[in-house]
Amino acid sequence: MLQVAKTKGELTTKSYGTRPSKRWDLQKTVEEIKCVLYFYHITEQYGLLLFKELYDKLYDYQRDGVSFLYGLYRDGQKGGVLADDMGLGKTIQIISFLSGMYDNDLIKHTLLVMPTSLITNWVKEFSKWTPGMRVKDFHGPSKAERTRSLEKVQRRGGVIITTYTMLMNNWQQLASFQGKEFCWDYMILDEAHKIKNSSTKTAKSAYAIPSKNRILLTGTPVQNNLREMWTLFDFACQGTLLGTAKTFKTEYENPITRAREKDATPGEKALGCRMSENLMTLIKPYFLHQPTSGAVMPKLTRKNDLIVWTYLSAVQEDIYRQFISLDHIKELLMTTKSPLAELNILKKLCDHPRLLSANAIAQLDETLISESGKLVFLLALLERLREEGHRTLVFAHYRTVLDILERILGNRGFKLLRLDGTITQITEREQLISRFQKDKRYSVFLLTTQVGGVGITLTAANRVVIYDPSWNPATDAQAVDRAYRIGQTENVVIYRLITCGTVEEKIYRRQVFKDSLIRQNTGDTKNPFRYFSRQELKELFTLEDPRSSSTQLQLQDLHSRERRTDPALDEHIAQLHAMHMFGISDHDLMFSLDVNHDDDPEDQEACHYIEGRVQKAQELMKAESELQVGERANHVCMEQAAVVELW
Repeated sequence: MLQVAKTKGELTTKSYGTRPSKRWDLQKTVEEIKCVLYFYHITEQYGLLLFKELYDKLYDYQRDGVSFLYGLYRDGQKGGVLADDMGLGKTIQIISFLSGMYDNDLIKHTLLVMPTSLITNWVKEFSKWTPGMRVKDFHGPSKAERTRSLEKVQRRGGVIITTYTMLMNNWQQLASFQGKEFCWDYMILDEAHKIKNSSTKTAKSAYAIPSKNRILLTGTPVQNNLREMWTLFDFACQGTLLGTAKTFKTEYENPITRAREKDATPGEKALGCRMSENLMTLIKPYFLHQPTSGAVMPKLTRKNDLIVWTYLSAVQEDIYRQFISLDHIKELLMTTKSPLAELNILKKLCDHPRLLSANAIAQLDETLISESGKLVFLLALLERLREEGHRTLVFAHYRTVLDILERILGNRGFKLLRLDGTITQITEREQLISRFQKDKRYSVFLLTTQVGGVGITLTAANRVVIYDPSWNPATDAQAVDRAYRIGQTENVVIYRLITCGTVEEKIYRRQVFKDSLIRQNTGDTKNPFRYFSRQELKELFTLEDPRSSSTQLQLQDLHSRERRTDPALDEHIAQLHAMHMFGISDHDLMFSLDVNHDDDPEDQEACHYIEGRVQKAQELMKAESELQVGERANHVCMEQAAVVELW
């Protein structure tokens, strides 16, 4: 309890983090005020007072996050992006920031939007850390109850927690109060990459909510391309930073993307590098990314992220070759038609050929196991991990894969749980997670990547299997971080299963390309090593040597002596090599190689051209941003009209 004298002779009691006592203890009050002043002394450059008990719970990097958020407010900025790696506690940073803002009467109304699966955790964390704060959820089937909660916060102040689905369906109600427009002090989006495409209903609904300040939370600020970065900063900074999408693509995205390709010319590399540096300079005041590393949080355990290169079975290889030889595929490659459906067939085939059949597991026998080289390896791995006393998360894209694994592992005496898209009730989902976290008898948790990869903590597991790679590297990274996050007390090993020579190997190459683009433009690595050329990324409908992996051999030459290990892990990896697979690579060392590319052109004329492009881009950004500031009110009205048309 902190007691604050507002005026001479007046004493107002603020309950924050504890219940007010019936008697006023002057000595205790003085000591608590000293605690707050002590915190203020540490962060006097920011000037935000926090309750010391809450402050003491934060890691140093989390305090930096709170300071970053307050710095945006103090400097009159409209918003920003908090992009710490997944599992580093962005939730507690936001709660701490809001506690300080509300405690100091700097704001009154906050709208917090998130995926449905995260509501329970946010409510629990608010209750744990700020029991004195009014927090209501705008969610559930009862419209009357939702309305009461919303109006109570709008009238008296507090925090409204809602979902992206509710936002889409009720944006008009969230944007008004008693028949008038309502402007929130803060609009905060968790898993903010949900609005990465500005043309979706979700993004348009978010734009239509009036707010003075906007904060975006995401561990994956860029998942596929730089246009997604533009969308996030355009929303957060309310159009005041990066100009229009068209100009951003021409001046920044195109040259930066081209420079990341291995076959880029020296001039293209130099231009892209310089434009990337300029882009980082522009976004730096509004962007905070703190990676998962020993320097950030010393207590986090070691993670070894391994790629296991598995074989196709003879059946898989035969079907694969027949499919890519079809006249339909040859014709497809000569058109501009999307090959996504055909690529998905190849992805399923790499998992198990029976995924192409409607009766995938009608008959459970040894033939079913031997038909998939990846499945043969996984079952041997899970048997080994159970013997060693490890608990494992297995992520797969297709529910049929989980069906097969559930049947086989059940017959082999594994005690397991399963979470996929058929489980829609939050309470049932929470019960499964809690059961795995608390009951060590469960050695395996089967999850679909899309459902199980977001918003849950499963630190009871210290082994993670990614059964099939995603086109989007962020999807697999989110799955990995269910186990490797705050609360993990053991070293974690990740196994990414990829079949040699197939579309999966090419998907992985594409992930590398996307990651290099993301890292250069979010400050992780100034000049990440260019691993693969654009031509290599196009060869999707070919089957290279299915008994070898050129990617594995390439990475082995680069990283063979850099793995962080210990005798137990060395022994375990030796056992893996004895199983049915080609080899192992280290995904976590992917961008550890610092290759010194000299991207500075020696030609004076080229230097002048590049600096001219930079200056032109800066001037365009500034002019378009200033224009958008003047039209912001009109823009909100247009967004609201656009949402109405969509419905």
